[in-house]
Amino acid sequence: MAFAAPPVQSATSSPASGKTRYTDYPMAMAVTTTIFFMWGFLTVLNDILIPHLKTVFELNYARAMLVQFTFFGAYFLMSLPAGRLVAALGYKKGIVAGLAIAAVGAFGFWPAAQLHSYAAFLAALFVLATGITVLQVAANAYVALLGPERTSSSRLTLAQAMNSLGTTLGPWFGGLLILAAVSTAVPDGVRKAPETVQLVQTINDAPPAQAVDAIRQAKPEQLVAALNDAAASALDRLPSNDIGASIAHLPQEQLPQALDKLSGAPLLATLSALSPQQLAALPSAALATALDKLASSRLDASDAAQLASVRANLPQDTAQQLAGYRQKQAELVQKPYLGLGCALLILAVVVWLFRLPPLTESTEQADTSHHTLMDALRHSHVFFGVLAIFFYVGAEVSIGSFLVNYLSLPEIGHMSEQQAAKYVSLYWGGAMVGRLAGSALLVWLNPRKLLAAFAGAAALLLLTTMLTHGDVAMVSVIAIGLFNSIMFPTIFALGIERMGPMTGKASSLLIMAIVGGALLPLAQGLLADHMGIQHAFILPLLCYGYIVFYGLRGSIVRDPVAAATH
Repeated sequence: MAFAAPPVQSATSSPASGKTRYTDYPMAMAVTTTIFFMWGFLTVLNDILIPHLKTVFELNYARAMLVQFTFFGAYFLMSLPAGRLVAALGYKKGIVAGLAIAAVGAFGFWPAAQLHSYAAFLAALFVLATGITVLQVAANAYVALLGPERTSSSRLTLAQAMNSLGTTLGPWFGGLLILAAVSTAVPDGVRKAPETVQLVQTINDAPPAQAVDAIRQAKPEQLVAALNDAAASALDRLPSNDIGASIAHLPQEQLPQALDKLSGAPLLATLSALSPQQLAALPSAALATALDKLASSRLDASDAAQLASVRANLPQDTAQQLAGYRQKQAELVQKPYLGLGCALLILAVVVWLFRLPPLTESTEQADTSHHTLMDALRHSHVFFGVLAIFFYVGAEVSIGSFLVNYLSLPEIGHMSEQQAAKYVSLYWGGAMVGRLAGSALLVWLNPRKLLAAFAGAAALLLLTTMLTHGDVAMVSVIAIGLFNSIMFPTIFALGIERMGPMTGKASSLLIMAIVGGALLPLAQGLLADHMGIQHAFILPLLCYGYIVFYGLRGSIVRDPVAAATH
């Protein structure tokens, strides 16, 4: 049984009135937007997978970003095959094929976890991303064509709002089921006690010798509380070996809390000072988290050798328990992705049963001249649009990929990864709110000027988070999501504007440009390994600068193609 989606027979108003119908196929529009929700949900789970796999496999930032490199690299490698597949099958069957391929990739997470192989996870992720690539090629162009060009940006932005609903729920879902909470809260009574407040002030401001003496003489619960509130830079200025020796004398029950509050050289010195018996008594989660933080630290050759010595000297039973813990952590992804694979298959069946309008006049089947991809790329607004998608997706994915680790930094949010995952939901939730509002604004406002304004606002917020700390840095980086909202759908709609039967080729080129989400996070990971996460945000800042140019100048259509009638 198929469900019909008849067009709305509403006349277009005169150009002078500035009004026009919104869509010809409201039911088809409603069905297609559910696809946007699913791929948004799947894509944003990468932001949870990155810190999770980073801990499971003890990766540095650059290696952890191979998750995004693999996922978005599939867009570049598979966009042209996806375009040919959609051209051969049509929009509806292309969407069904994309959903089925994505389901196979989701099912692949089960054997990857059993094998405890990072390469197997990346392979499953590549298959999943291939399915989403097919969906992107088919669904973005399809929604843009479900009505007049005048409202295509608004229509695509509205569909992308459902995508943002998926990206908002994804981090909450992933944080709950995938990320483990290993940090422990310090009671407020201990944190606010006068002795603790005085100890924090001494660590932050006193000469190193005086600060070290205060640490040695502090009560265990006050020392743990002070480590939670003291500035990370203050600890870095103190002799690491003295800090490590002091913390190594804490009672065994307080050692995990102390390790959770340390990072870098003080953490390495503490692990080196612990006896084999103390290491054996540590919970596997605390030891794994500590080793992961050190794997991400900028260590010189001497520190790297010291870390290798700590690993080599772990008691055999402790090393086995640690390996078992990491295996169980890897298996946490199995059930969530198995459920997602089933949901994708069900959605594929629903779309198959629904009778969607073919819109063949704007596919390659209507391209009697047989234009090439280069023919489409010669149109300046397509060429600059490809670059705009590259830089936008790279910036958005880079920020989202680093949010959990960034907000966990002592000088930024000082929270656990599971707590940080909730703030990632706010980042993507801002995009959803912005897209709902932007969909209405784009009906009446010039999309080019609005795009430039939003990109400029995102750049200012990113500059703010780079120059500040604490709550200001947190709020500013999360608020960028609000202004990311209209960028992708607006750039995409402007990039295929007035391309007629070459719309499919322009769409494939724009989807290929999503490879920015593979390359730029990897580049930012390399920067973060050498200069820290906060300073590495200079890369997405430059990306937003280019998008301002695209909105003001690069998106202007100078050589339109004869539009197909639909």
